[in-house]
Amino acid sequence: MNKKIFFKNYLFEMDLASREIVKIIIWIFYVALIAFALAAVFFAKELLAVRALGLLILLFLLDRAFHFRKGDKKLFQAKSGKINLADYCQPKTTAILEESYRKSLILKQDFPLLLLKTLLKIKEIKKDFFRLEIPLNDFLSKIEDYLNKGQGKEKENVWLEMENILEKAYFLAIDLREDFIEPRDIFASLPFGEDPYLEQLLSIFSISLDDLKNILLFSKYGNLFSFTFSLPISLGGFIKKPYFIRHRVMNRAWTARPTPTLDKYGFDFTDLARAEKIGFLIGHKKEYSQLEEILSRPANNSALLIGEEGVGKETLVAHLAYRIVKDEVPSPLFDKRVVYLSFPSLISSASFEDYSGRIKQIIKEITEAQNIILYLPGVEDLVKSVSKEGLTAADLFLPAVKSGLFPVIGTTYPKEYKEFIEPNTEFKGAFELLRIEEISEDEAVKILICQSIIWEKQFKIKIRYRAVKKAVDLAHKYFRGKPLPFSANQLLRESLNFILSRRDNILDDKDVVEVAQTKTEIPLERATGEETKILLNLEEFIHQKYVNQEEAVEAVSASLREYRAGLKNKNKPIAVFLFVGPTGVGKTYLSKILAKIQFGKEEIIRFDMSEFQTKESIYRFIGSPDGKTSGLLTESVLRNPYSLVLLDEFEKTHPDILNLFLQVFDEARLTDNLGRTVSFKNTIIIATSNAESNFIKENIDKGKKIKDFKEEFKKKLTKYFRPELLNRFSEIIIFRALKMDEIKQIARLNLEELSKFLEGEQGIKLVFDNSAVEEIARLGYDPSYGARPLNSVISSKIKDVLAEKILKKEIGRGN
Repeated sequence: MNKKIFFKNYLFEMDLASREIVKIIIWIFYVALIAFALAAVFFAKELLAVRALGLLILLFLLDRAFHFRKGDKKLFQAKSGKINLADYCQPKTTAILEESYRKSLILKQDFPLLLLKTLLKIKEIKKDFFRLEIPLNDFLSKIEDYLNKGQGKEKENVWLEMENILEKAYFLAIDLREDFIEPRDIFASLPFGEDPYLEQLLSIFSISLDDLKNILLFSKYGNLFSFTFSLPISLGGFIKKPYFIRHRVMNRAWTARPTPTLDKYGFDFTDLARAEKIGFLIGHKKEYSQLEEILSRPANNSALLIGEEGVGKETLVAHLAYRIVKDEVPSPLFDKRVVYLSFPSLISSASFEDYSGRIKQIIKEITEAQNIILYLPGVEDLVKSVSKEGLTAADLFLPAVKSGLFPVIGTTYPKEYKEFIEPNTEFKGAFELLRIEEISEDEAVKILICQSIIWEKQFKIKIRYRAVKKAVDLAHKYFRGKPLPFSANQLLRESLNFILSRRDNILDDKDVVEVAQTKTEIPLERATGEETKILLNLEEFIHQKYVNQEEAVEAVSASLREYRAGLKNKNKPIAVFLFVGPTGVGKTYLSKILAKIQFGKEEIIRFDMSEFQTKESIYRFIGSPDGKTSGLLTESVLRNPYSLVLLDEFEKTHPDILNLFLQVFDEARLTDNLGRTVSFKNTIIIATSNAESNFIKENIDKGKKIKDFKEEFKKKLTKYFRPELLNRFSEIIIFRALKMDEIKQIARLNLEELSKFLEGEQGIKLVFDNSAVEEIARLGYDPSYGARPLNSVISSKIKDVLAEKILKKEIGRGN
């Protein structure tokens, strides 16, 4: 434990008898004090000194009553130096710690488990268990089992465990902006006791440290509105009201000036912050700190925030306004106004001359006021507004921004930045660039918990914690069109509408999964029931539509089973295969079957890599440097993050593009031209190649099995691919040339498929005998192209004839 942070409470140093005696004495003292004060005030009217003393004692008692259930000091009062944690604990927290500590010493039982058992008696902790969907009785029963197994520890060790847990609770309470260390903070800090029994217990019930921290928000903010009729209409309502609501043009030093033109075309974020409408922030701590530092400079004090829609750029500006009205900013920003200037309102129905005059007047007002931070969303619009003389609104703002007369915050999107701002080097150079990335999943969970509290009170329902967590998890994996928390918020809202339509009053993770599965049309839960049977017999299932190539079928089946069982590395793609073999042996067809099984559809993201043979063609994958052209690969995976990517003729692409895929195969991510990170964690990637097909054929003709020459074959592939790239494939799968018997089987499968289609769509029954199958196979077999010509033979010899007869009405429904 930190030597400057300690826990010292005289009650813990006493034996049980002494402690009880002290408690009785304290109660007698307060009862006597109350009796004396009341007697002095009401019965000693002529004794003024005694009556005055009674009044003073009553005031003291009222103060003690006001601070009942509160700690001696609030957490924000903690200074550097030695900190006694006992000063910052609620009395209830101290009582729980003391009870568990004494029981541990007397009963010789595990302290963290006793502490957990004691905490579970508290009403709000029980509610948290409802959120976690954990049966409380089962959990308590397991605690008892471990308590009976465990052995007591020495007094010093128990004290050390308690101090470690309390120290973590202290920092957690500060992070949550609590006034005191509360029992819920102790609850979330229990794992820091590093107790093996507690670790096993949490593991059995699938409770993580983040889970314990996050459900605190339900307790903290849920209780905030329990006894009031005030319900926040937005997340801004979760901030504490700093001042009375009033518009403040003048700063407190009375040195500012009015800004009528600016006020006409904009609005004051600091007013909104005072009204509790904006200012709530979770995540982006580093970016906010950098923004404060930039705006506080005497020069170069303008920032340009670059990020996708919904990533939180305006939330950072709103939080700045909130911190300003709370006086929690560096001195150069103290008492400033953050004013949003609406450029569309400024130029509405105005010529360039008109709105250029408005801009000049606004700059004059801000310069004279000296208390404005100007917020310009969508600064690319300033660059795009060009007059006949070639001037832009950006040119009008540029001198003021470059000179640092007042701080400016601009925002833009990555694409617009690349296309409009980056080429304008002078305007770009006037700003300090600050890229705002998507928040983490854990931060998104925290935001959605707060949103859930609002929805619970609005719709009179209960949203379980695992529903929130599942919404974030699924949104991050499968709905990548928008960043977190926007995408998760949207999914959770749709799930809420789903249960309301069913007249249900509890939203759990199964509801979220059901809604997400409907939107994506893909299986999102671990395999159960019928799907489990298919996975366990996947080879047989694939061979219903696919002929031979046993090694390939076994490899892809094993990989899918691992993924659906939850055993795959979550930081890599689902699987990365290299399919090698002659043309027409089923490499692409197996890919389609795999996509159908895993993703519910045969659609694949497909690239002919022979079209990417120059170094410059890399930009076709990730987008052009100027931002005008999007990347084919990155955009496709952004839109369809749960998909199969097929890279045909992989060996024919340029070496620099092969290097590009090193990162994709290993880290499951790729950065596009706009600086966006595209995730490949939920993709299957299959590269196909005809390299060394003759070597495969020669060895097969000699009667060798694939496993006998596979290692030698891999060495030969180093002519085409670097060893580090080959090592990143989950499996290199060799396909051999098809024999005539296999072509016949494929012909039969294709004809059966045609027959099912005709009967389903046209009501026509098609039958064929073995001689027809053999003839189609004979006509469709080409040693150089495998089974590829079969489709054209079936089309010309059967489909064309059928089409003619159907059109002539010689064949119709029922024939």
